[in-house]
Amino acid sequence: MKTAAVMALAAAGVLVSAQPARAQESVNAKVPFAFVVGDIQLPAGDYVMTRDTRQPELIAITTPDGARAALVLSRAVASDRNDEPRLEFERIGKQVFLTQVNLGAGSAREIPVPAAEDAPRK
Repeated sequence: MKTAAVMALAAAGVLVSAQPARAQESVNAKVPFAFVVGDIQLPAGDYVMTRDTRQPELIAITTPDGARAALVLSRAVASDRNDEPRLEFERIGKQVFLTQVNLGAGSAREIPVPAAEDAPRK
């Protein structure tokens, strides 16, 4: 039986900060555990989640030095304009999936979790 639990960021220790809005919107995060985004397995570490305002459905996940780790499609979800930037994760089985990037100021993006049969690439 597949169980799912949403991991609270405060409990997970993910540190997030917002960057000034320009042609891109970004969130810097230190993720202390390995996670899956789309179908790509990423190790624990520092990441920059960026949404280009000209292509808002795309989220680029890079390392701070600019190396691309993943590019994933997302969709807008309701968010309060007073929300702080944050990441949301969901544990399914033994894997942790990135499910939402909230860029703050009412800009939240949901990332679909692949079907359970699809194994993430390493």
